[in-house]
Amino acid sequence: MKRKMAYIGTFYLIGLFFASFLSRRFNLAAAAVLMLSAVSAIIVYKGKYVKTAVCFFSAAAGMFLYSSYDALVYENIIKYNGCDVEVVGKVLDCNEYSGDKTLYTVKGIINGDVSAEVTFFADSSNAEIGDRVRVIGKAAELKDSYKFPTKSYYKAKGIYLRIDKVSHFNFTHTEFSFKRLIDSYRMYILDVINDQMDANCAAVMSAMLFGDKSAIDSSEKTLMYRAGIGHIMAVSGVHLSVVCSFFWLVISRLPIGRYFRFGLLMVPVVCFVMLAGMSNSVIRAAIMIALVYGAGLFRRRADTFNSLGIAVILLTAASPFAVRDASFLLSVMGVFGIGVAAPVITAEIERKRKLGGIAKSFIASVCVMVIVFPVTLLFFDEVSAVSPITNLILLPICTVILIGGVVVMLTGGLAVAAVPVLKVCELCCRAVIIISEFIGRLRFSYIPLGSDFVRNVNIFAVVSALTLLLVFGKRKRGIFLSAASLVLAIVLSGTYKYIPDENITVAVLKEGSSVAAVMHDKRSACVLDLKKGGGASDSVIKYLNRNGIYHLEAVILNSDVNTSLPVYSSSLKLFDTDTVLVPEEDMYLADGYSSFDTKSYLKDGGCVEIGKCSIGFFQDGVIVVSCYGENMIMYGSDTDTITDISYIAAVRYSGKSAKVDADAKIIAAMDENAEVLAKKGTKVYIGKNVKFTIDSDGTVDSEEIK
Repeated sequence: MKRKMAYIGTFYLIGLFFASFLSRRFNLAAAAVLMLSAVSAIIVYKGKYVKTAVCFFSAAAGMFLYSSYDALVYENIIKYNGCDVEVVGKVLDCNEYSGDKTLYTVKGIINGDVSAEVTFFADSSNAEIGDRVRVIGKAAELKDSYKFPTKSYYKAKGIYLRIDKVSHFNFTHTEFSFKRLIDSYRMYILDVINDQMDANCAAVMSAMLFGDKSAIDSSEKTLMYRAGIGHIMAVSGVHLSVVCSFFWLVISRLPIGRYFRFGLLMVPVVCFVMLAGMSNSVIRAAIMIALVYGAGLFRRRADTFNSLGIAVILLTAASPFAVRDASFLLSVMGVFGIGVAAPVITAEIERKRKLGGIAKSFIASVCVMVIVFPVTLLFFDEVSAVSPITNLILLPICTVILIGGVVVMLTGGLAVAAVPVLKVCELCCRAVIIISEFIGRLRFSYIPLGSDFVRNVNIFAVVSALTLLLVFGKRKRGIFLSAASLVLAIVLSGTYKYIPDENITVAVLKEGSSVAAVMHDKRSACVLDLKKGGGASDSVIKYLNRNGIYHLEAVILNSDVNTSLPVYSSSLKLFDTDTVLVPEEDMYLADGYSSFDTKSYLKDGGCVEIGKCSIGFFQDGVIVVSCYGENMIMYGSDTDTITDISYIAAVRYSGKSAKVDADAKIIAAMDENAEVLAKKGTKVYIGKNVKFTIDSDGTVDSEEIK
């Protein structure tokens, strides 16, 4: 059986991945069936289908491992949810935030019982990485929100609890911590970069070198992802390849044994992994580099697919929840695309015609895009449609930046080397920013991923691709046909946003206690800020991007104009905004925001016509949205019921109780603790983001936004 670890790792990953979506009972039952089938195949067919049996065993192992870890580790930690706890341990990470607050990540013992990693906010102090700490507070399970899937993100990293209401926090400084030393050096190099480069260019270089994207403006970051170079800001194989190439040039010429040479090479690899924050993608890259360079120690030839299978098993064996980490999955699928699928497809094409270097790079980039697209659908709001082309232009420039960063790190940031190198890097960063801004603003450069159509098409394509790979014994034909199904899904996903649709959607989004509504068709929208102005803007931007909407006919500010106007002014940089409407009494607050065409409306008795909708404003914060002859009522805490207007749906955007008239079919109460009084058969949404869809004949449907 050739490529044993490739087959084992692939089917182990498939089992682990599907187990993360299914119940524990189902996983254990499925694992038992797979193992029984494998044993039966070996006994009945006397070893004829050993490869199939190994694949079944591997998938079963993945499902069993995930379920066992969930029961024995996760449940044992999460049992402290809502309990008063004491955690004694050491600081793994600390990040300072505004308001003199610091987010600490601590690995320690909860109540002297179970080892776990927890996070908590506390007043900024002198506590550093590696220090011993003791913290007392109330444990709380992390929760996902529409704005950011906090629970899913941290669960993949092995963090399941946070400490709220911290009542006690003290620390004991440790004299030495290798991780702290590495982190201090990283901060020193960042200071050198920031001193020598323009702020925007320094932010881009810091992201490419260490994966730290915090200093990049959110709009600039979006444009870079749309231009197709977001993967360069996730430290992975490209970065480590540059580091290893530099060191190998020196180490390979030293008169030392191959074992010692390999050990010397692994020292900078380990240090760089720690400098980059030890993300799953960079650890995966480090494992594969160790396997590639270490193959020579045993007189073996390295195989990308085998190495990838080994890396997958090593990364998830002790932390199976990592299978739902975006950087891990994108990294694995990217390596498969560029190291396994691309060579097969390139070789097949070269049987008929000779390919140049640029053509091979383009094919490899297309393979990566196609293979990672289904994974991108799980974690992101949009994906670049032009990355195979832009990577040909931008990847060489980004490589120069990476090489420059490695030179600065290796020379300790000394001015004699850092100054000229960083000047060259600054020019390259500026070129990356300019090109990304131009390409990212092109409407066809990205594919929005929020529609049910796009999701269903890609699920079908993935199932078809896996089926084709299993059915066809000849690997090349299977890869070609499965890739073709994924390419077709991408084409359909990209063209969907240009298909006309007469439906109007009204989405109501909450972020904390803030609420906003978005009324839209497939291309343009109106944003209505309802409560605690500007607080829900991030959710609004996320929703607009996911649905491919770039034109705003109006932004209507209904509350706290003094705070909401600056927030939306900053958030809407990438949108074509026709006008911003503020209440007539707050019109004076619009001075100084000349980037918007600002107009006023009456908050009591006013009516605004936006596209196919009309929005009426009444006393006590009552708002009526009319589309295709149907009314939707939105009302706040000053109103108990609405009796003089016929409506099909109601939204209580503030207040802990909500009532509806007999004709209402749908009601949403945005307060999670609200009590709703409605007739039998009425759809009720409490504390959830919800959208209403009205078609041209006035039919209204609704669903939760997830």
